[in-house]
Amino acid sequence: MSKGNYYKILGISTGATPDEIKAAYRKLASKHHPDLNQDAEDATKVMQEINEAYEVLRDPEKRRFYDLYDADWKSFFKWRKSEKSKGYKDEGLRGFDYHFNIKLSIKEAAKEHHRSFKAEGRDVCVKIPAGVEAYSYLTYFGLGGRGMNGGPNGDLIVNITIVPEPGWRLVNKDIYATAFVDLYTALLGGQIVVDTIDGKVKVKIPAETQNGKVVRLRKKGFPNYKDVGPRGDFYVTLSVKLPTNLTAKDKQLFGQLAKRRRKS
Repeated sequence: MSKGNYYKILGISTGATPDEIKAAYRKLASKHHPDLNQDAEDATKVMQEINEAYEVLRDPEKRRFYDLYDADWKSFFKWRKSEKSKGYKDEGLRGFDYHFNIKLSIKEAAKEHHRSFKAEGRDVCVKIPAGVEAYSYLTYFGLGGRGMNGGPNGDLIVNITIVPEPGWRLVNKDIYATAFVDLYTALLGGQIVVDTIDGKVKVKIPAETQNGKVVRLRKKGFPNYKDVGPRGDFYVTLSVKLPTNLTAKDKQLFGQLAKRRRKS
């Protein structure tokens, strides 16, 4: 048997329903009852632990204090009972705060969208604003656990992690990406299409563009949370892609060009 943690003692999750708690207790009681385990020296002790866990978790108020204060729950529970017996007004018990961790891509974090979470058996849909930062958190007041005896609801807290977007790198509010340019466009000029947060954007490529050239797209980067401050920029590093599978004729033409360039 696992000691100390009432949920582990009964073999249930922290979100177990009253019916699940009762079923777990009955199953363990039938298995560990001292009358059925007379040869086990600690049978009585084990059964006491099972009974104690069940008596606490079956009582909503005791369970609430246990979940909030863990090993110190008895002290707080007795203090509250004492205060109530003295005639103090019972202002109720605040509900739990629910914490959720979510991972967002750079594109997801840059756009306002909605996420759903399951709290106390109900689905809660919240809005994730554009521009949330990595390792930040959002608090939605009153959407956590329900209060008891007229107490206020807890809050729903969403912890944000931003994961890399394939081919993109986020530095503060600026986004860095790489785009491939074929040799002929790099030499003669033209345009390519680059994927940004705002969708596809056409980028002009000047003639004789060198490999590694960086193009800056102003205000196409990551937005500021709640539009406080300027938006970041989008930097594209151009990577010139050399042709492959050259034919004999292709090689001949490149050879002629090479000779002309070397003579000039």
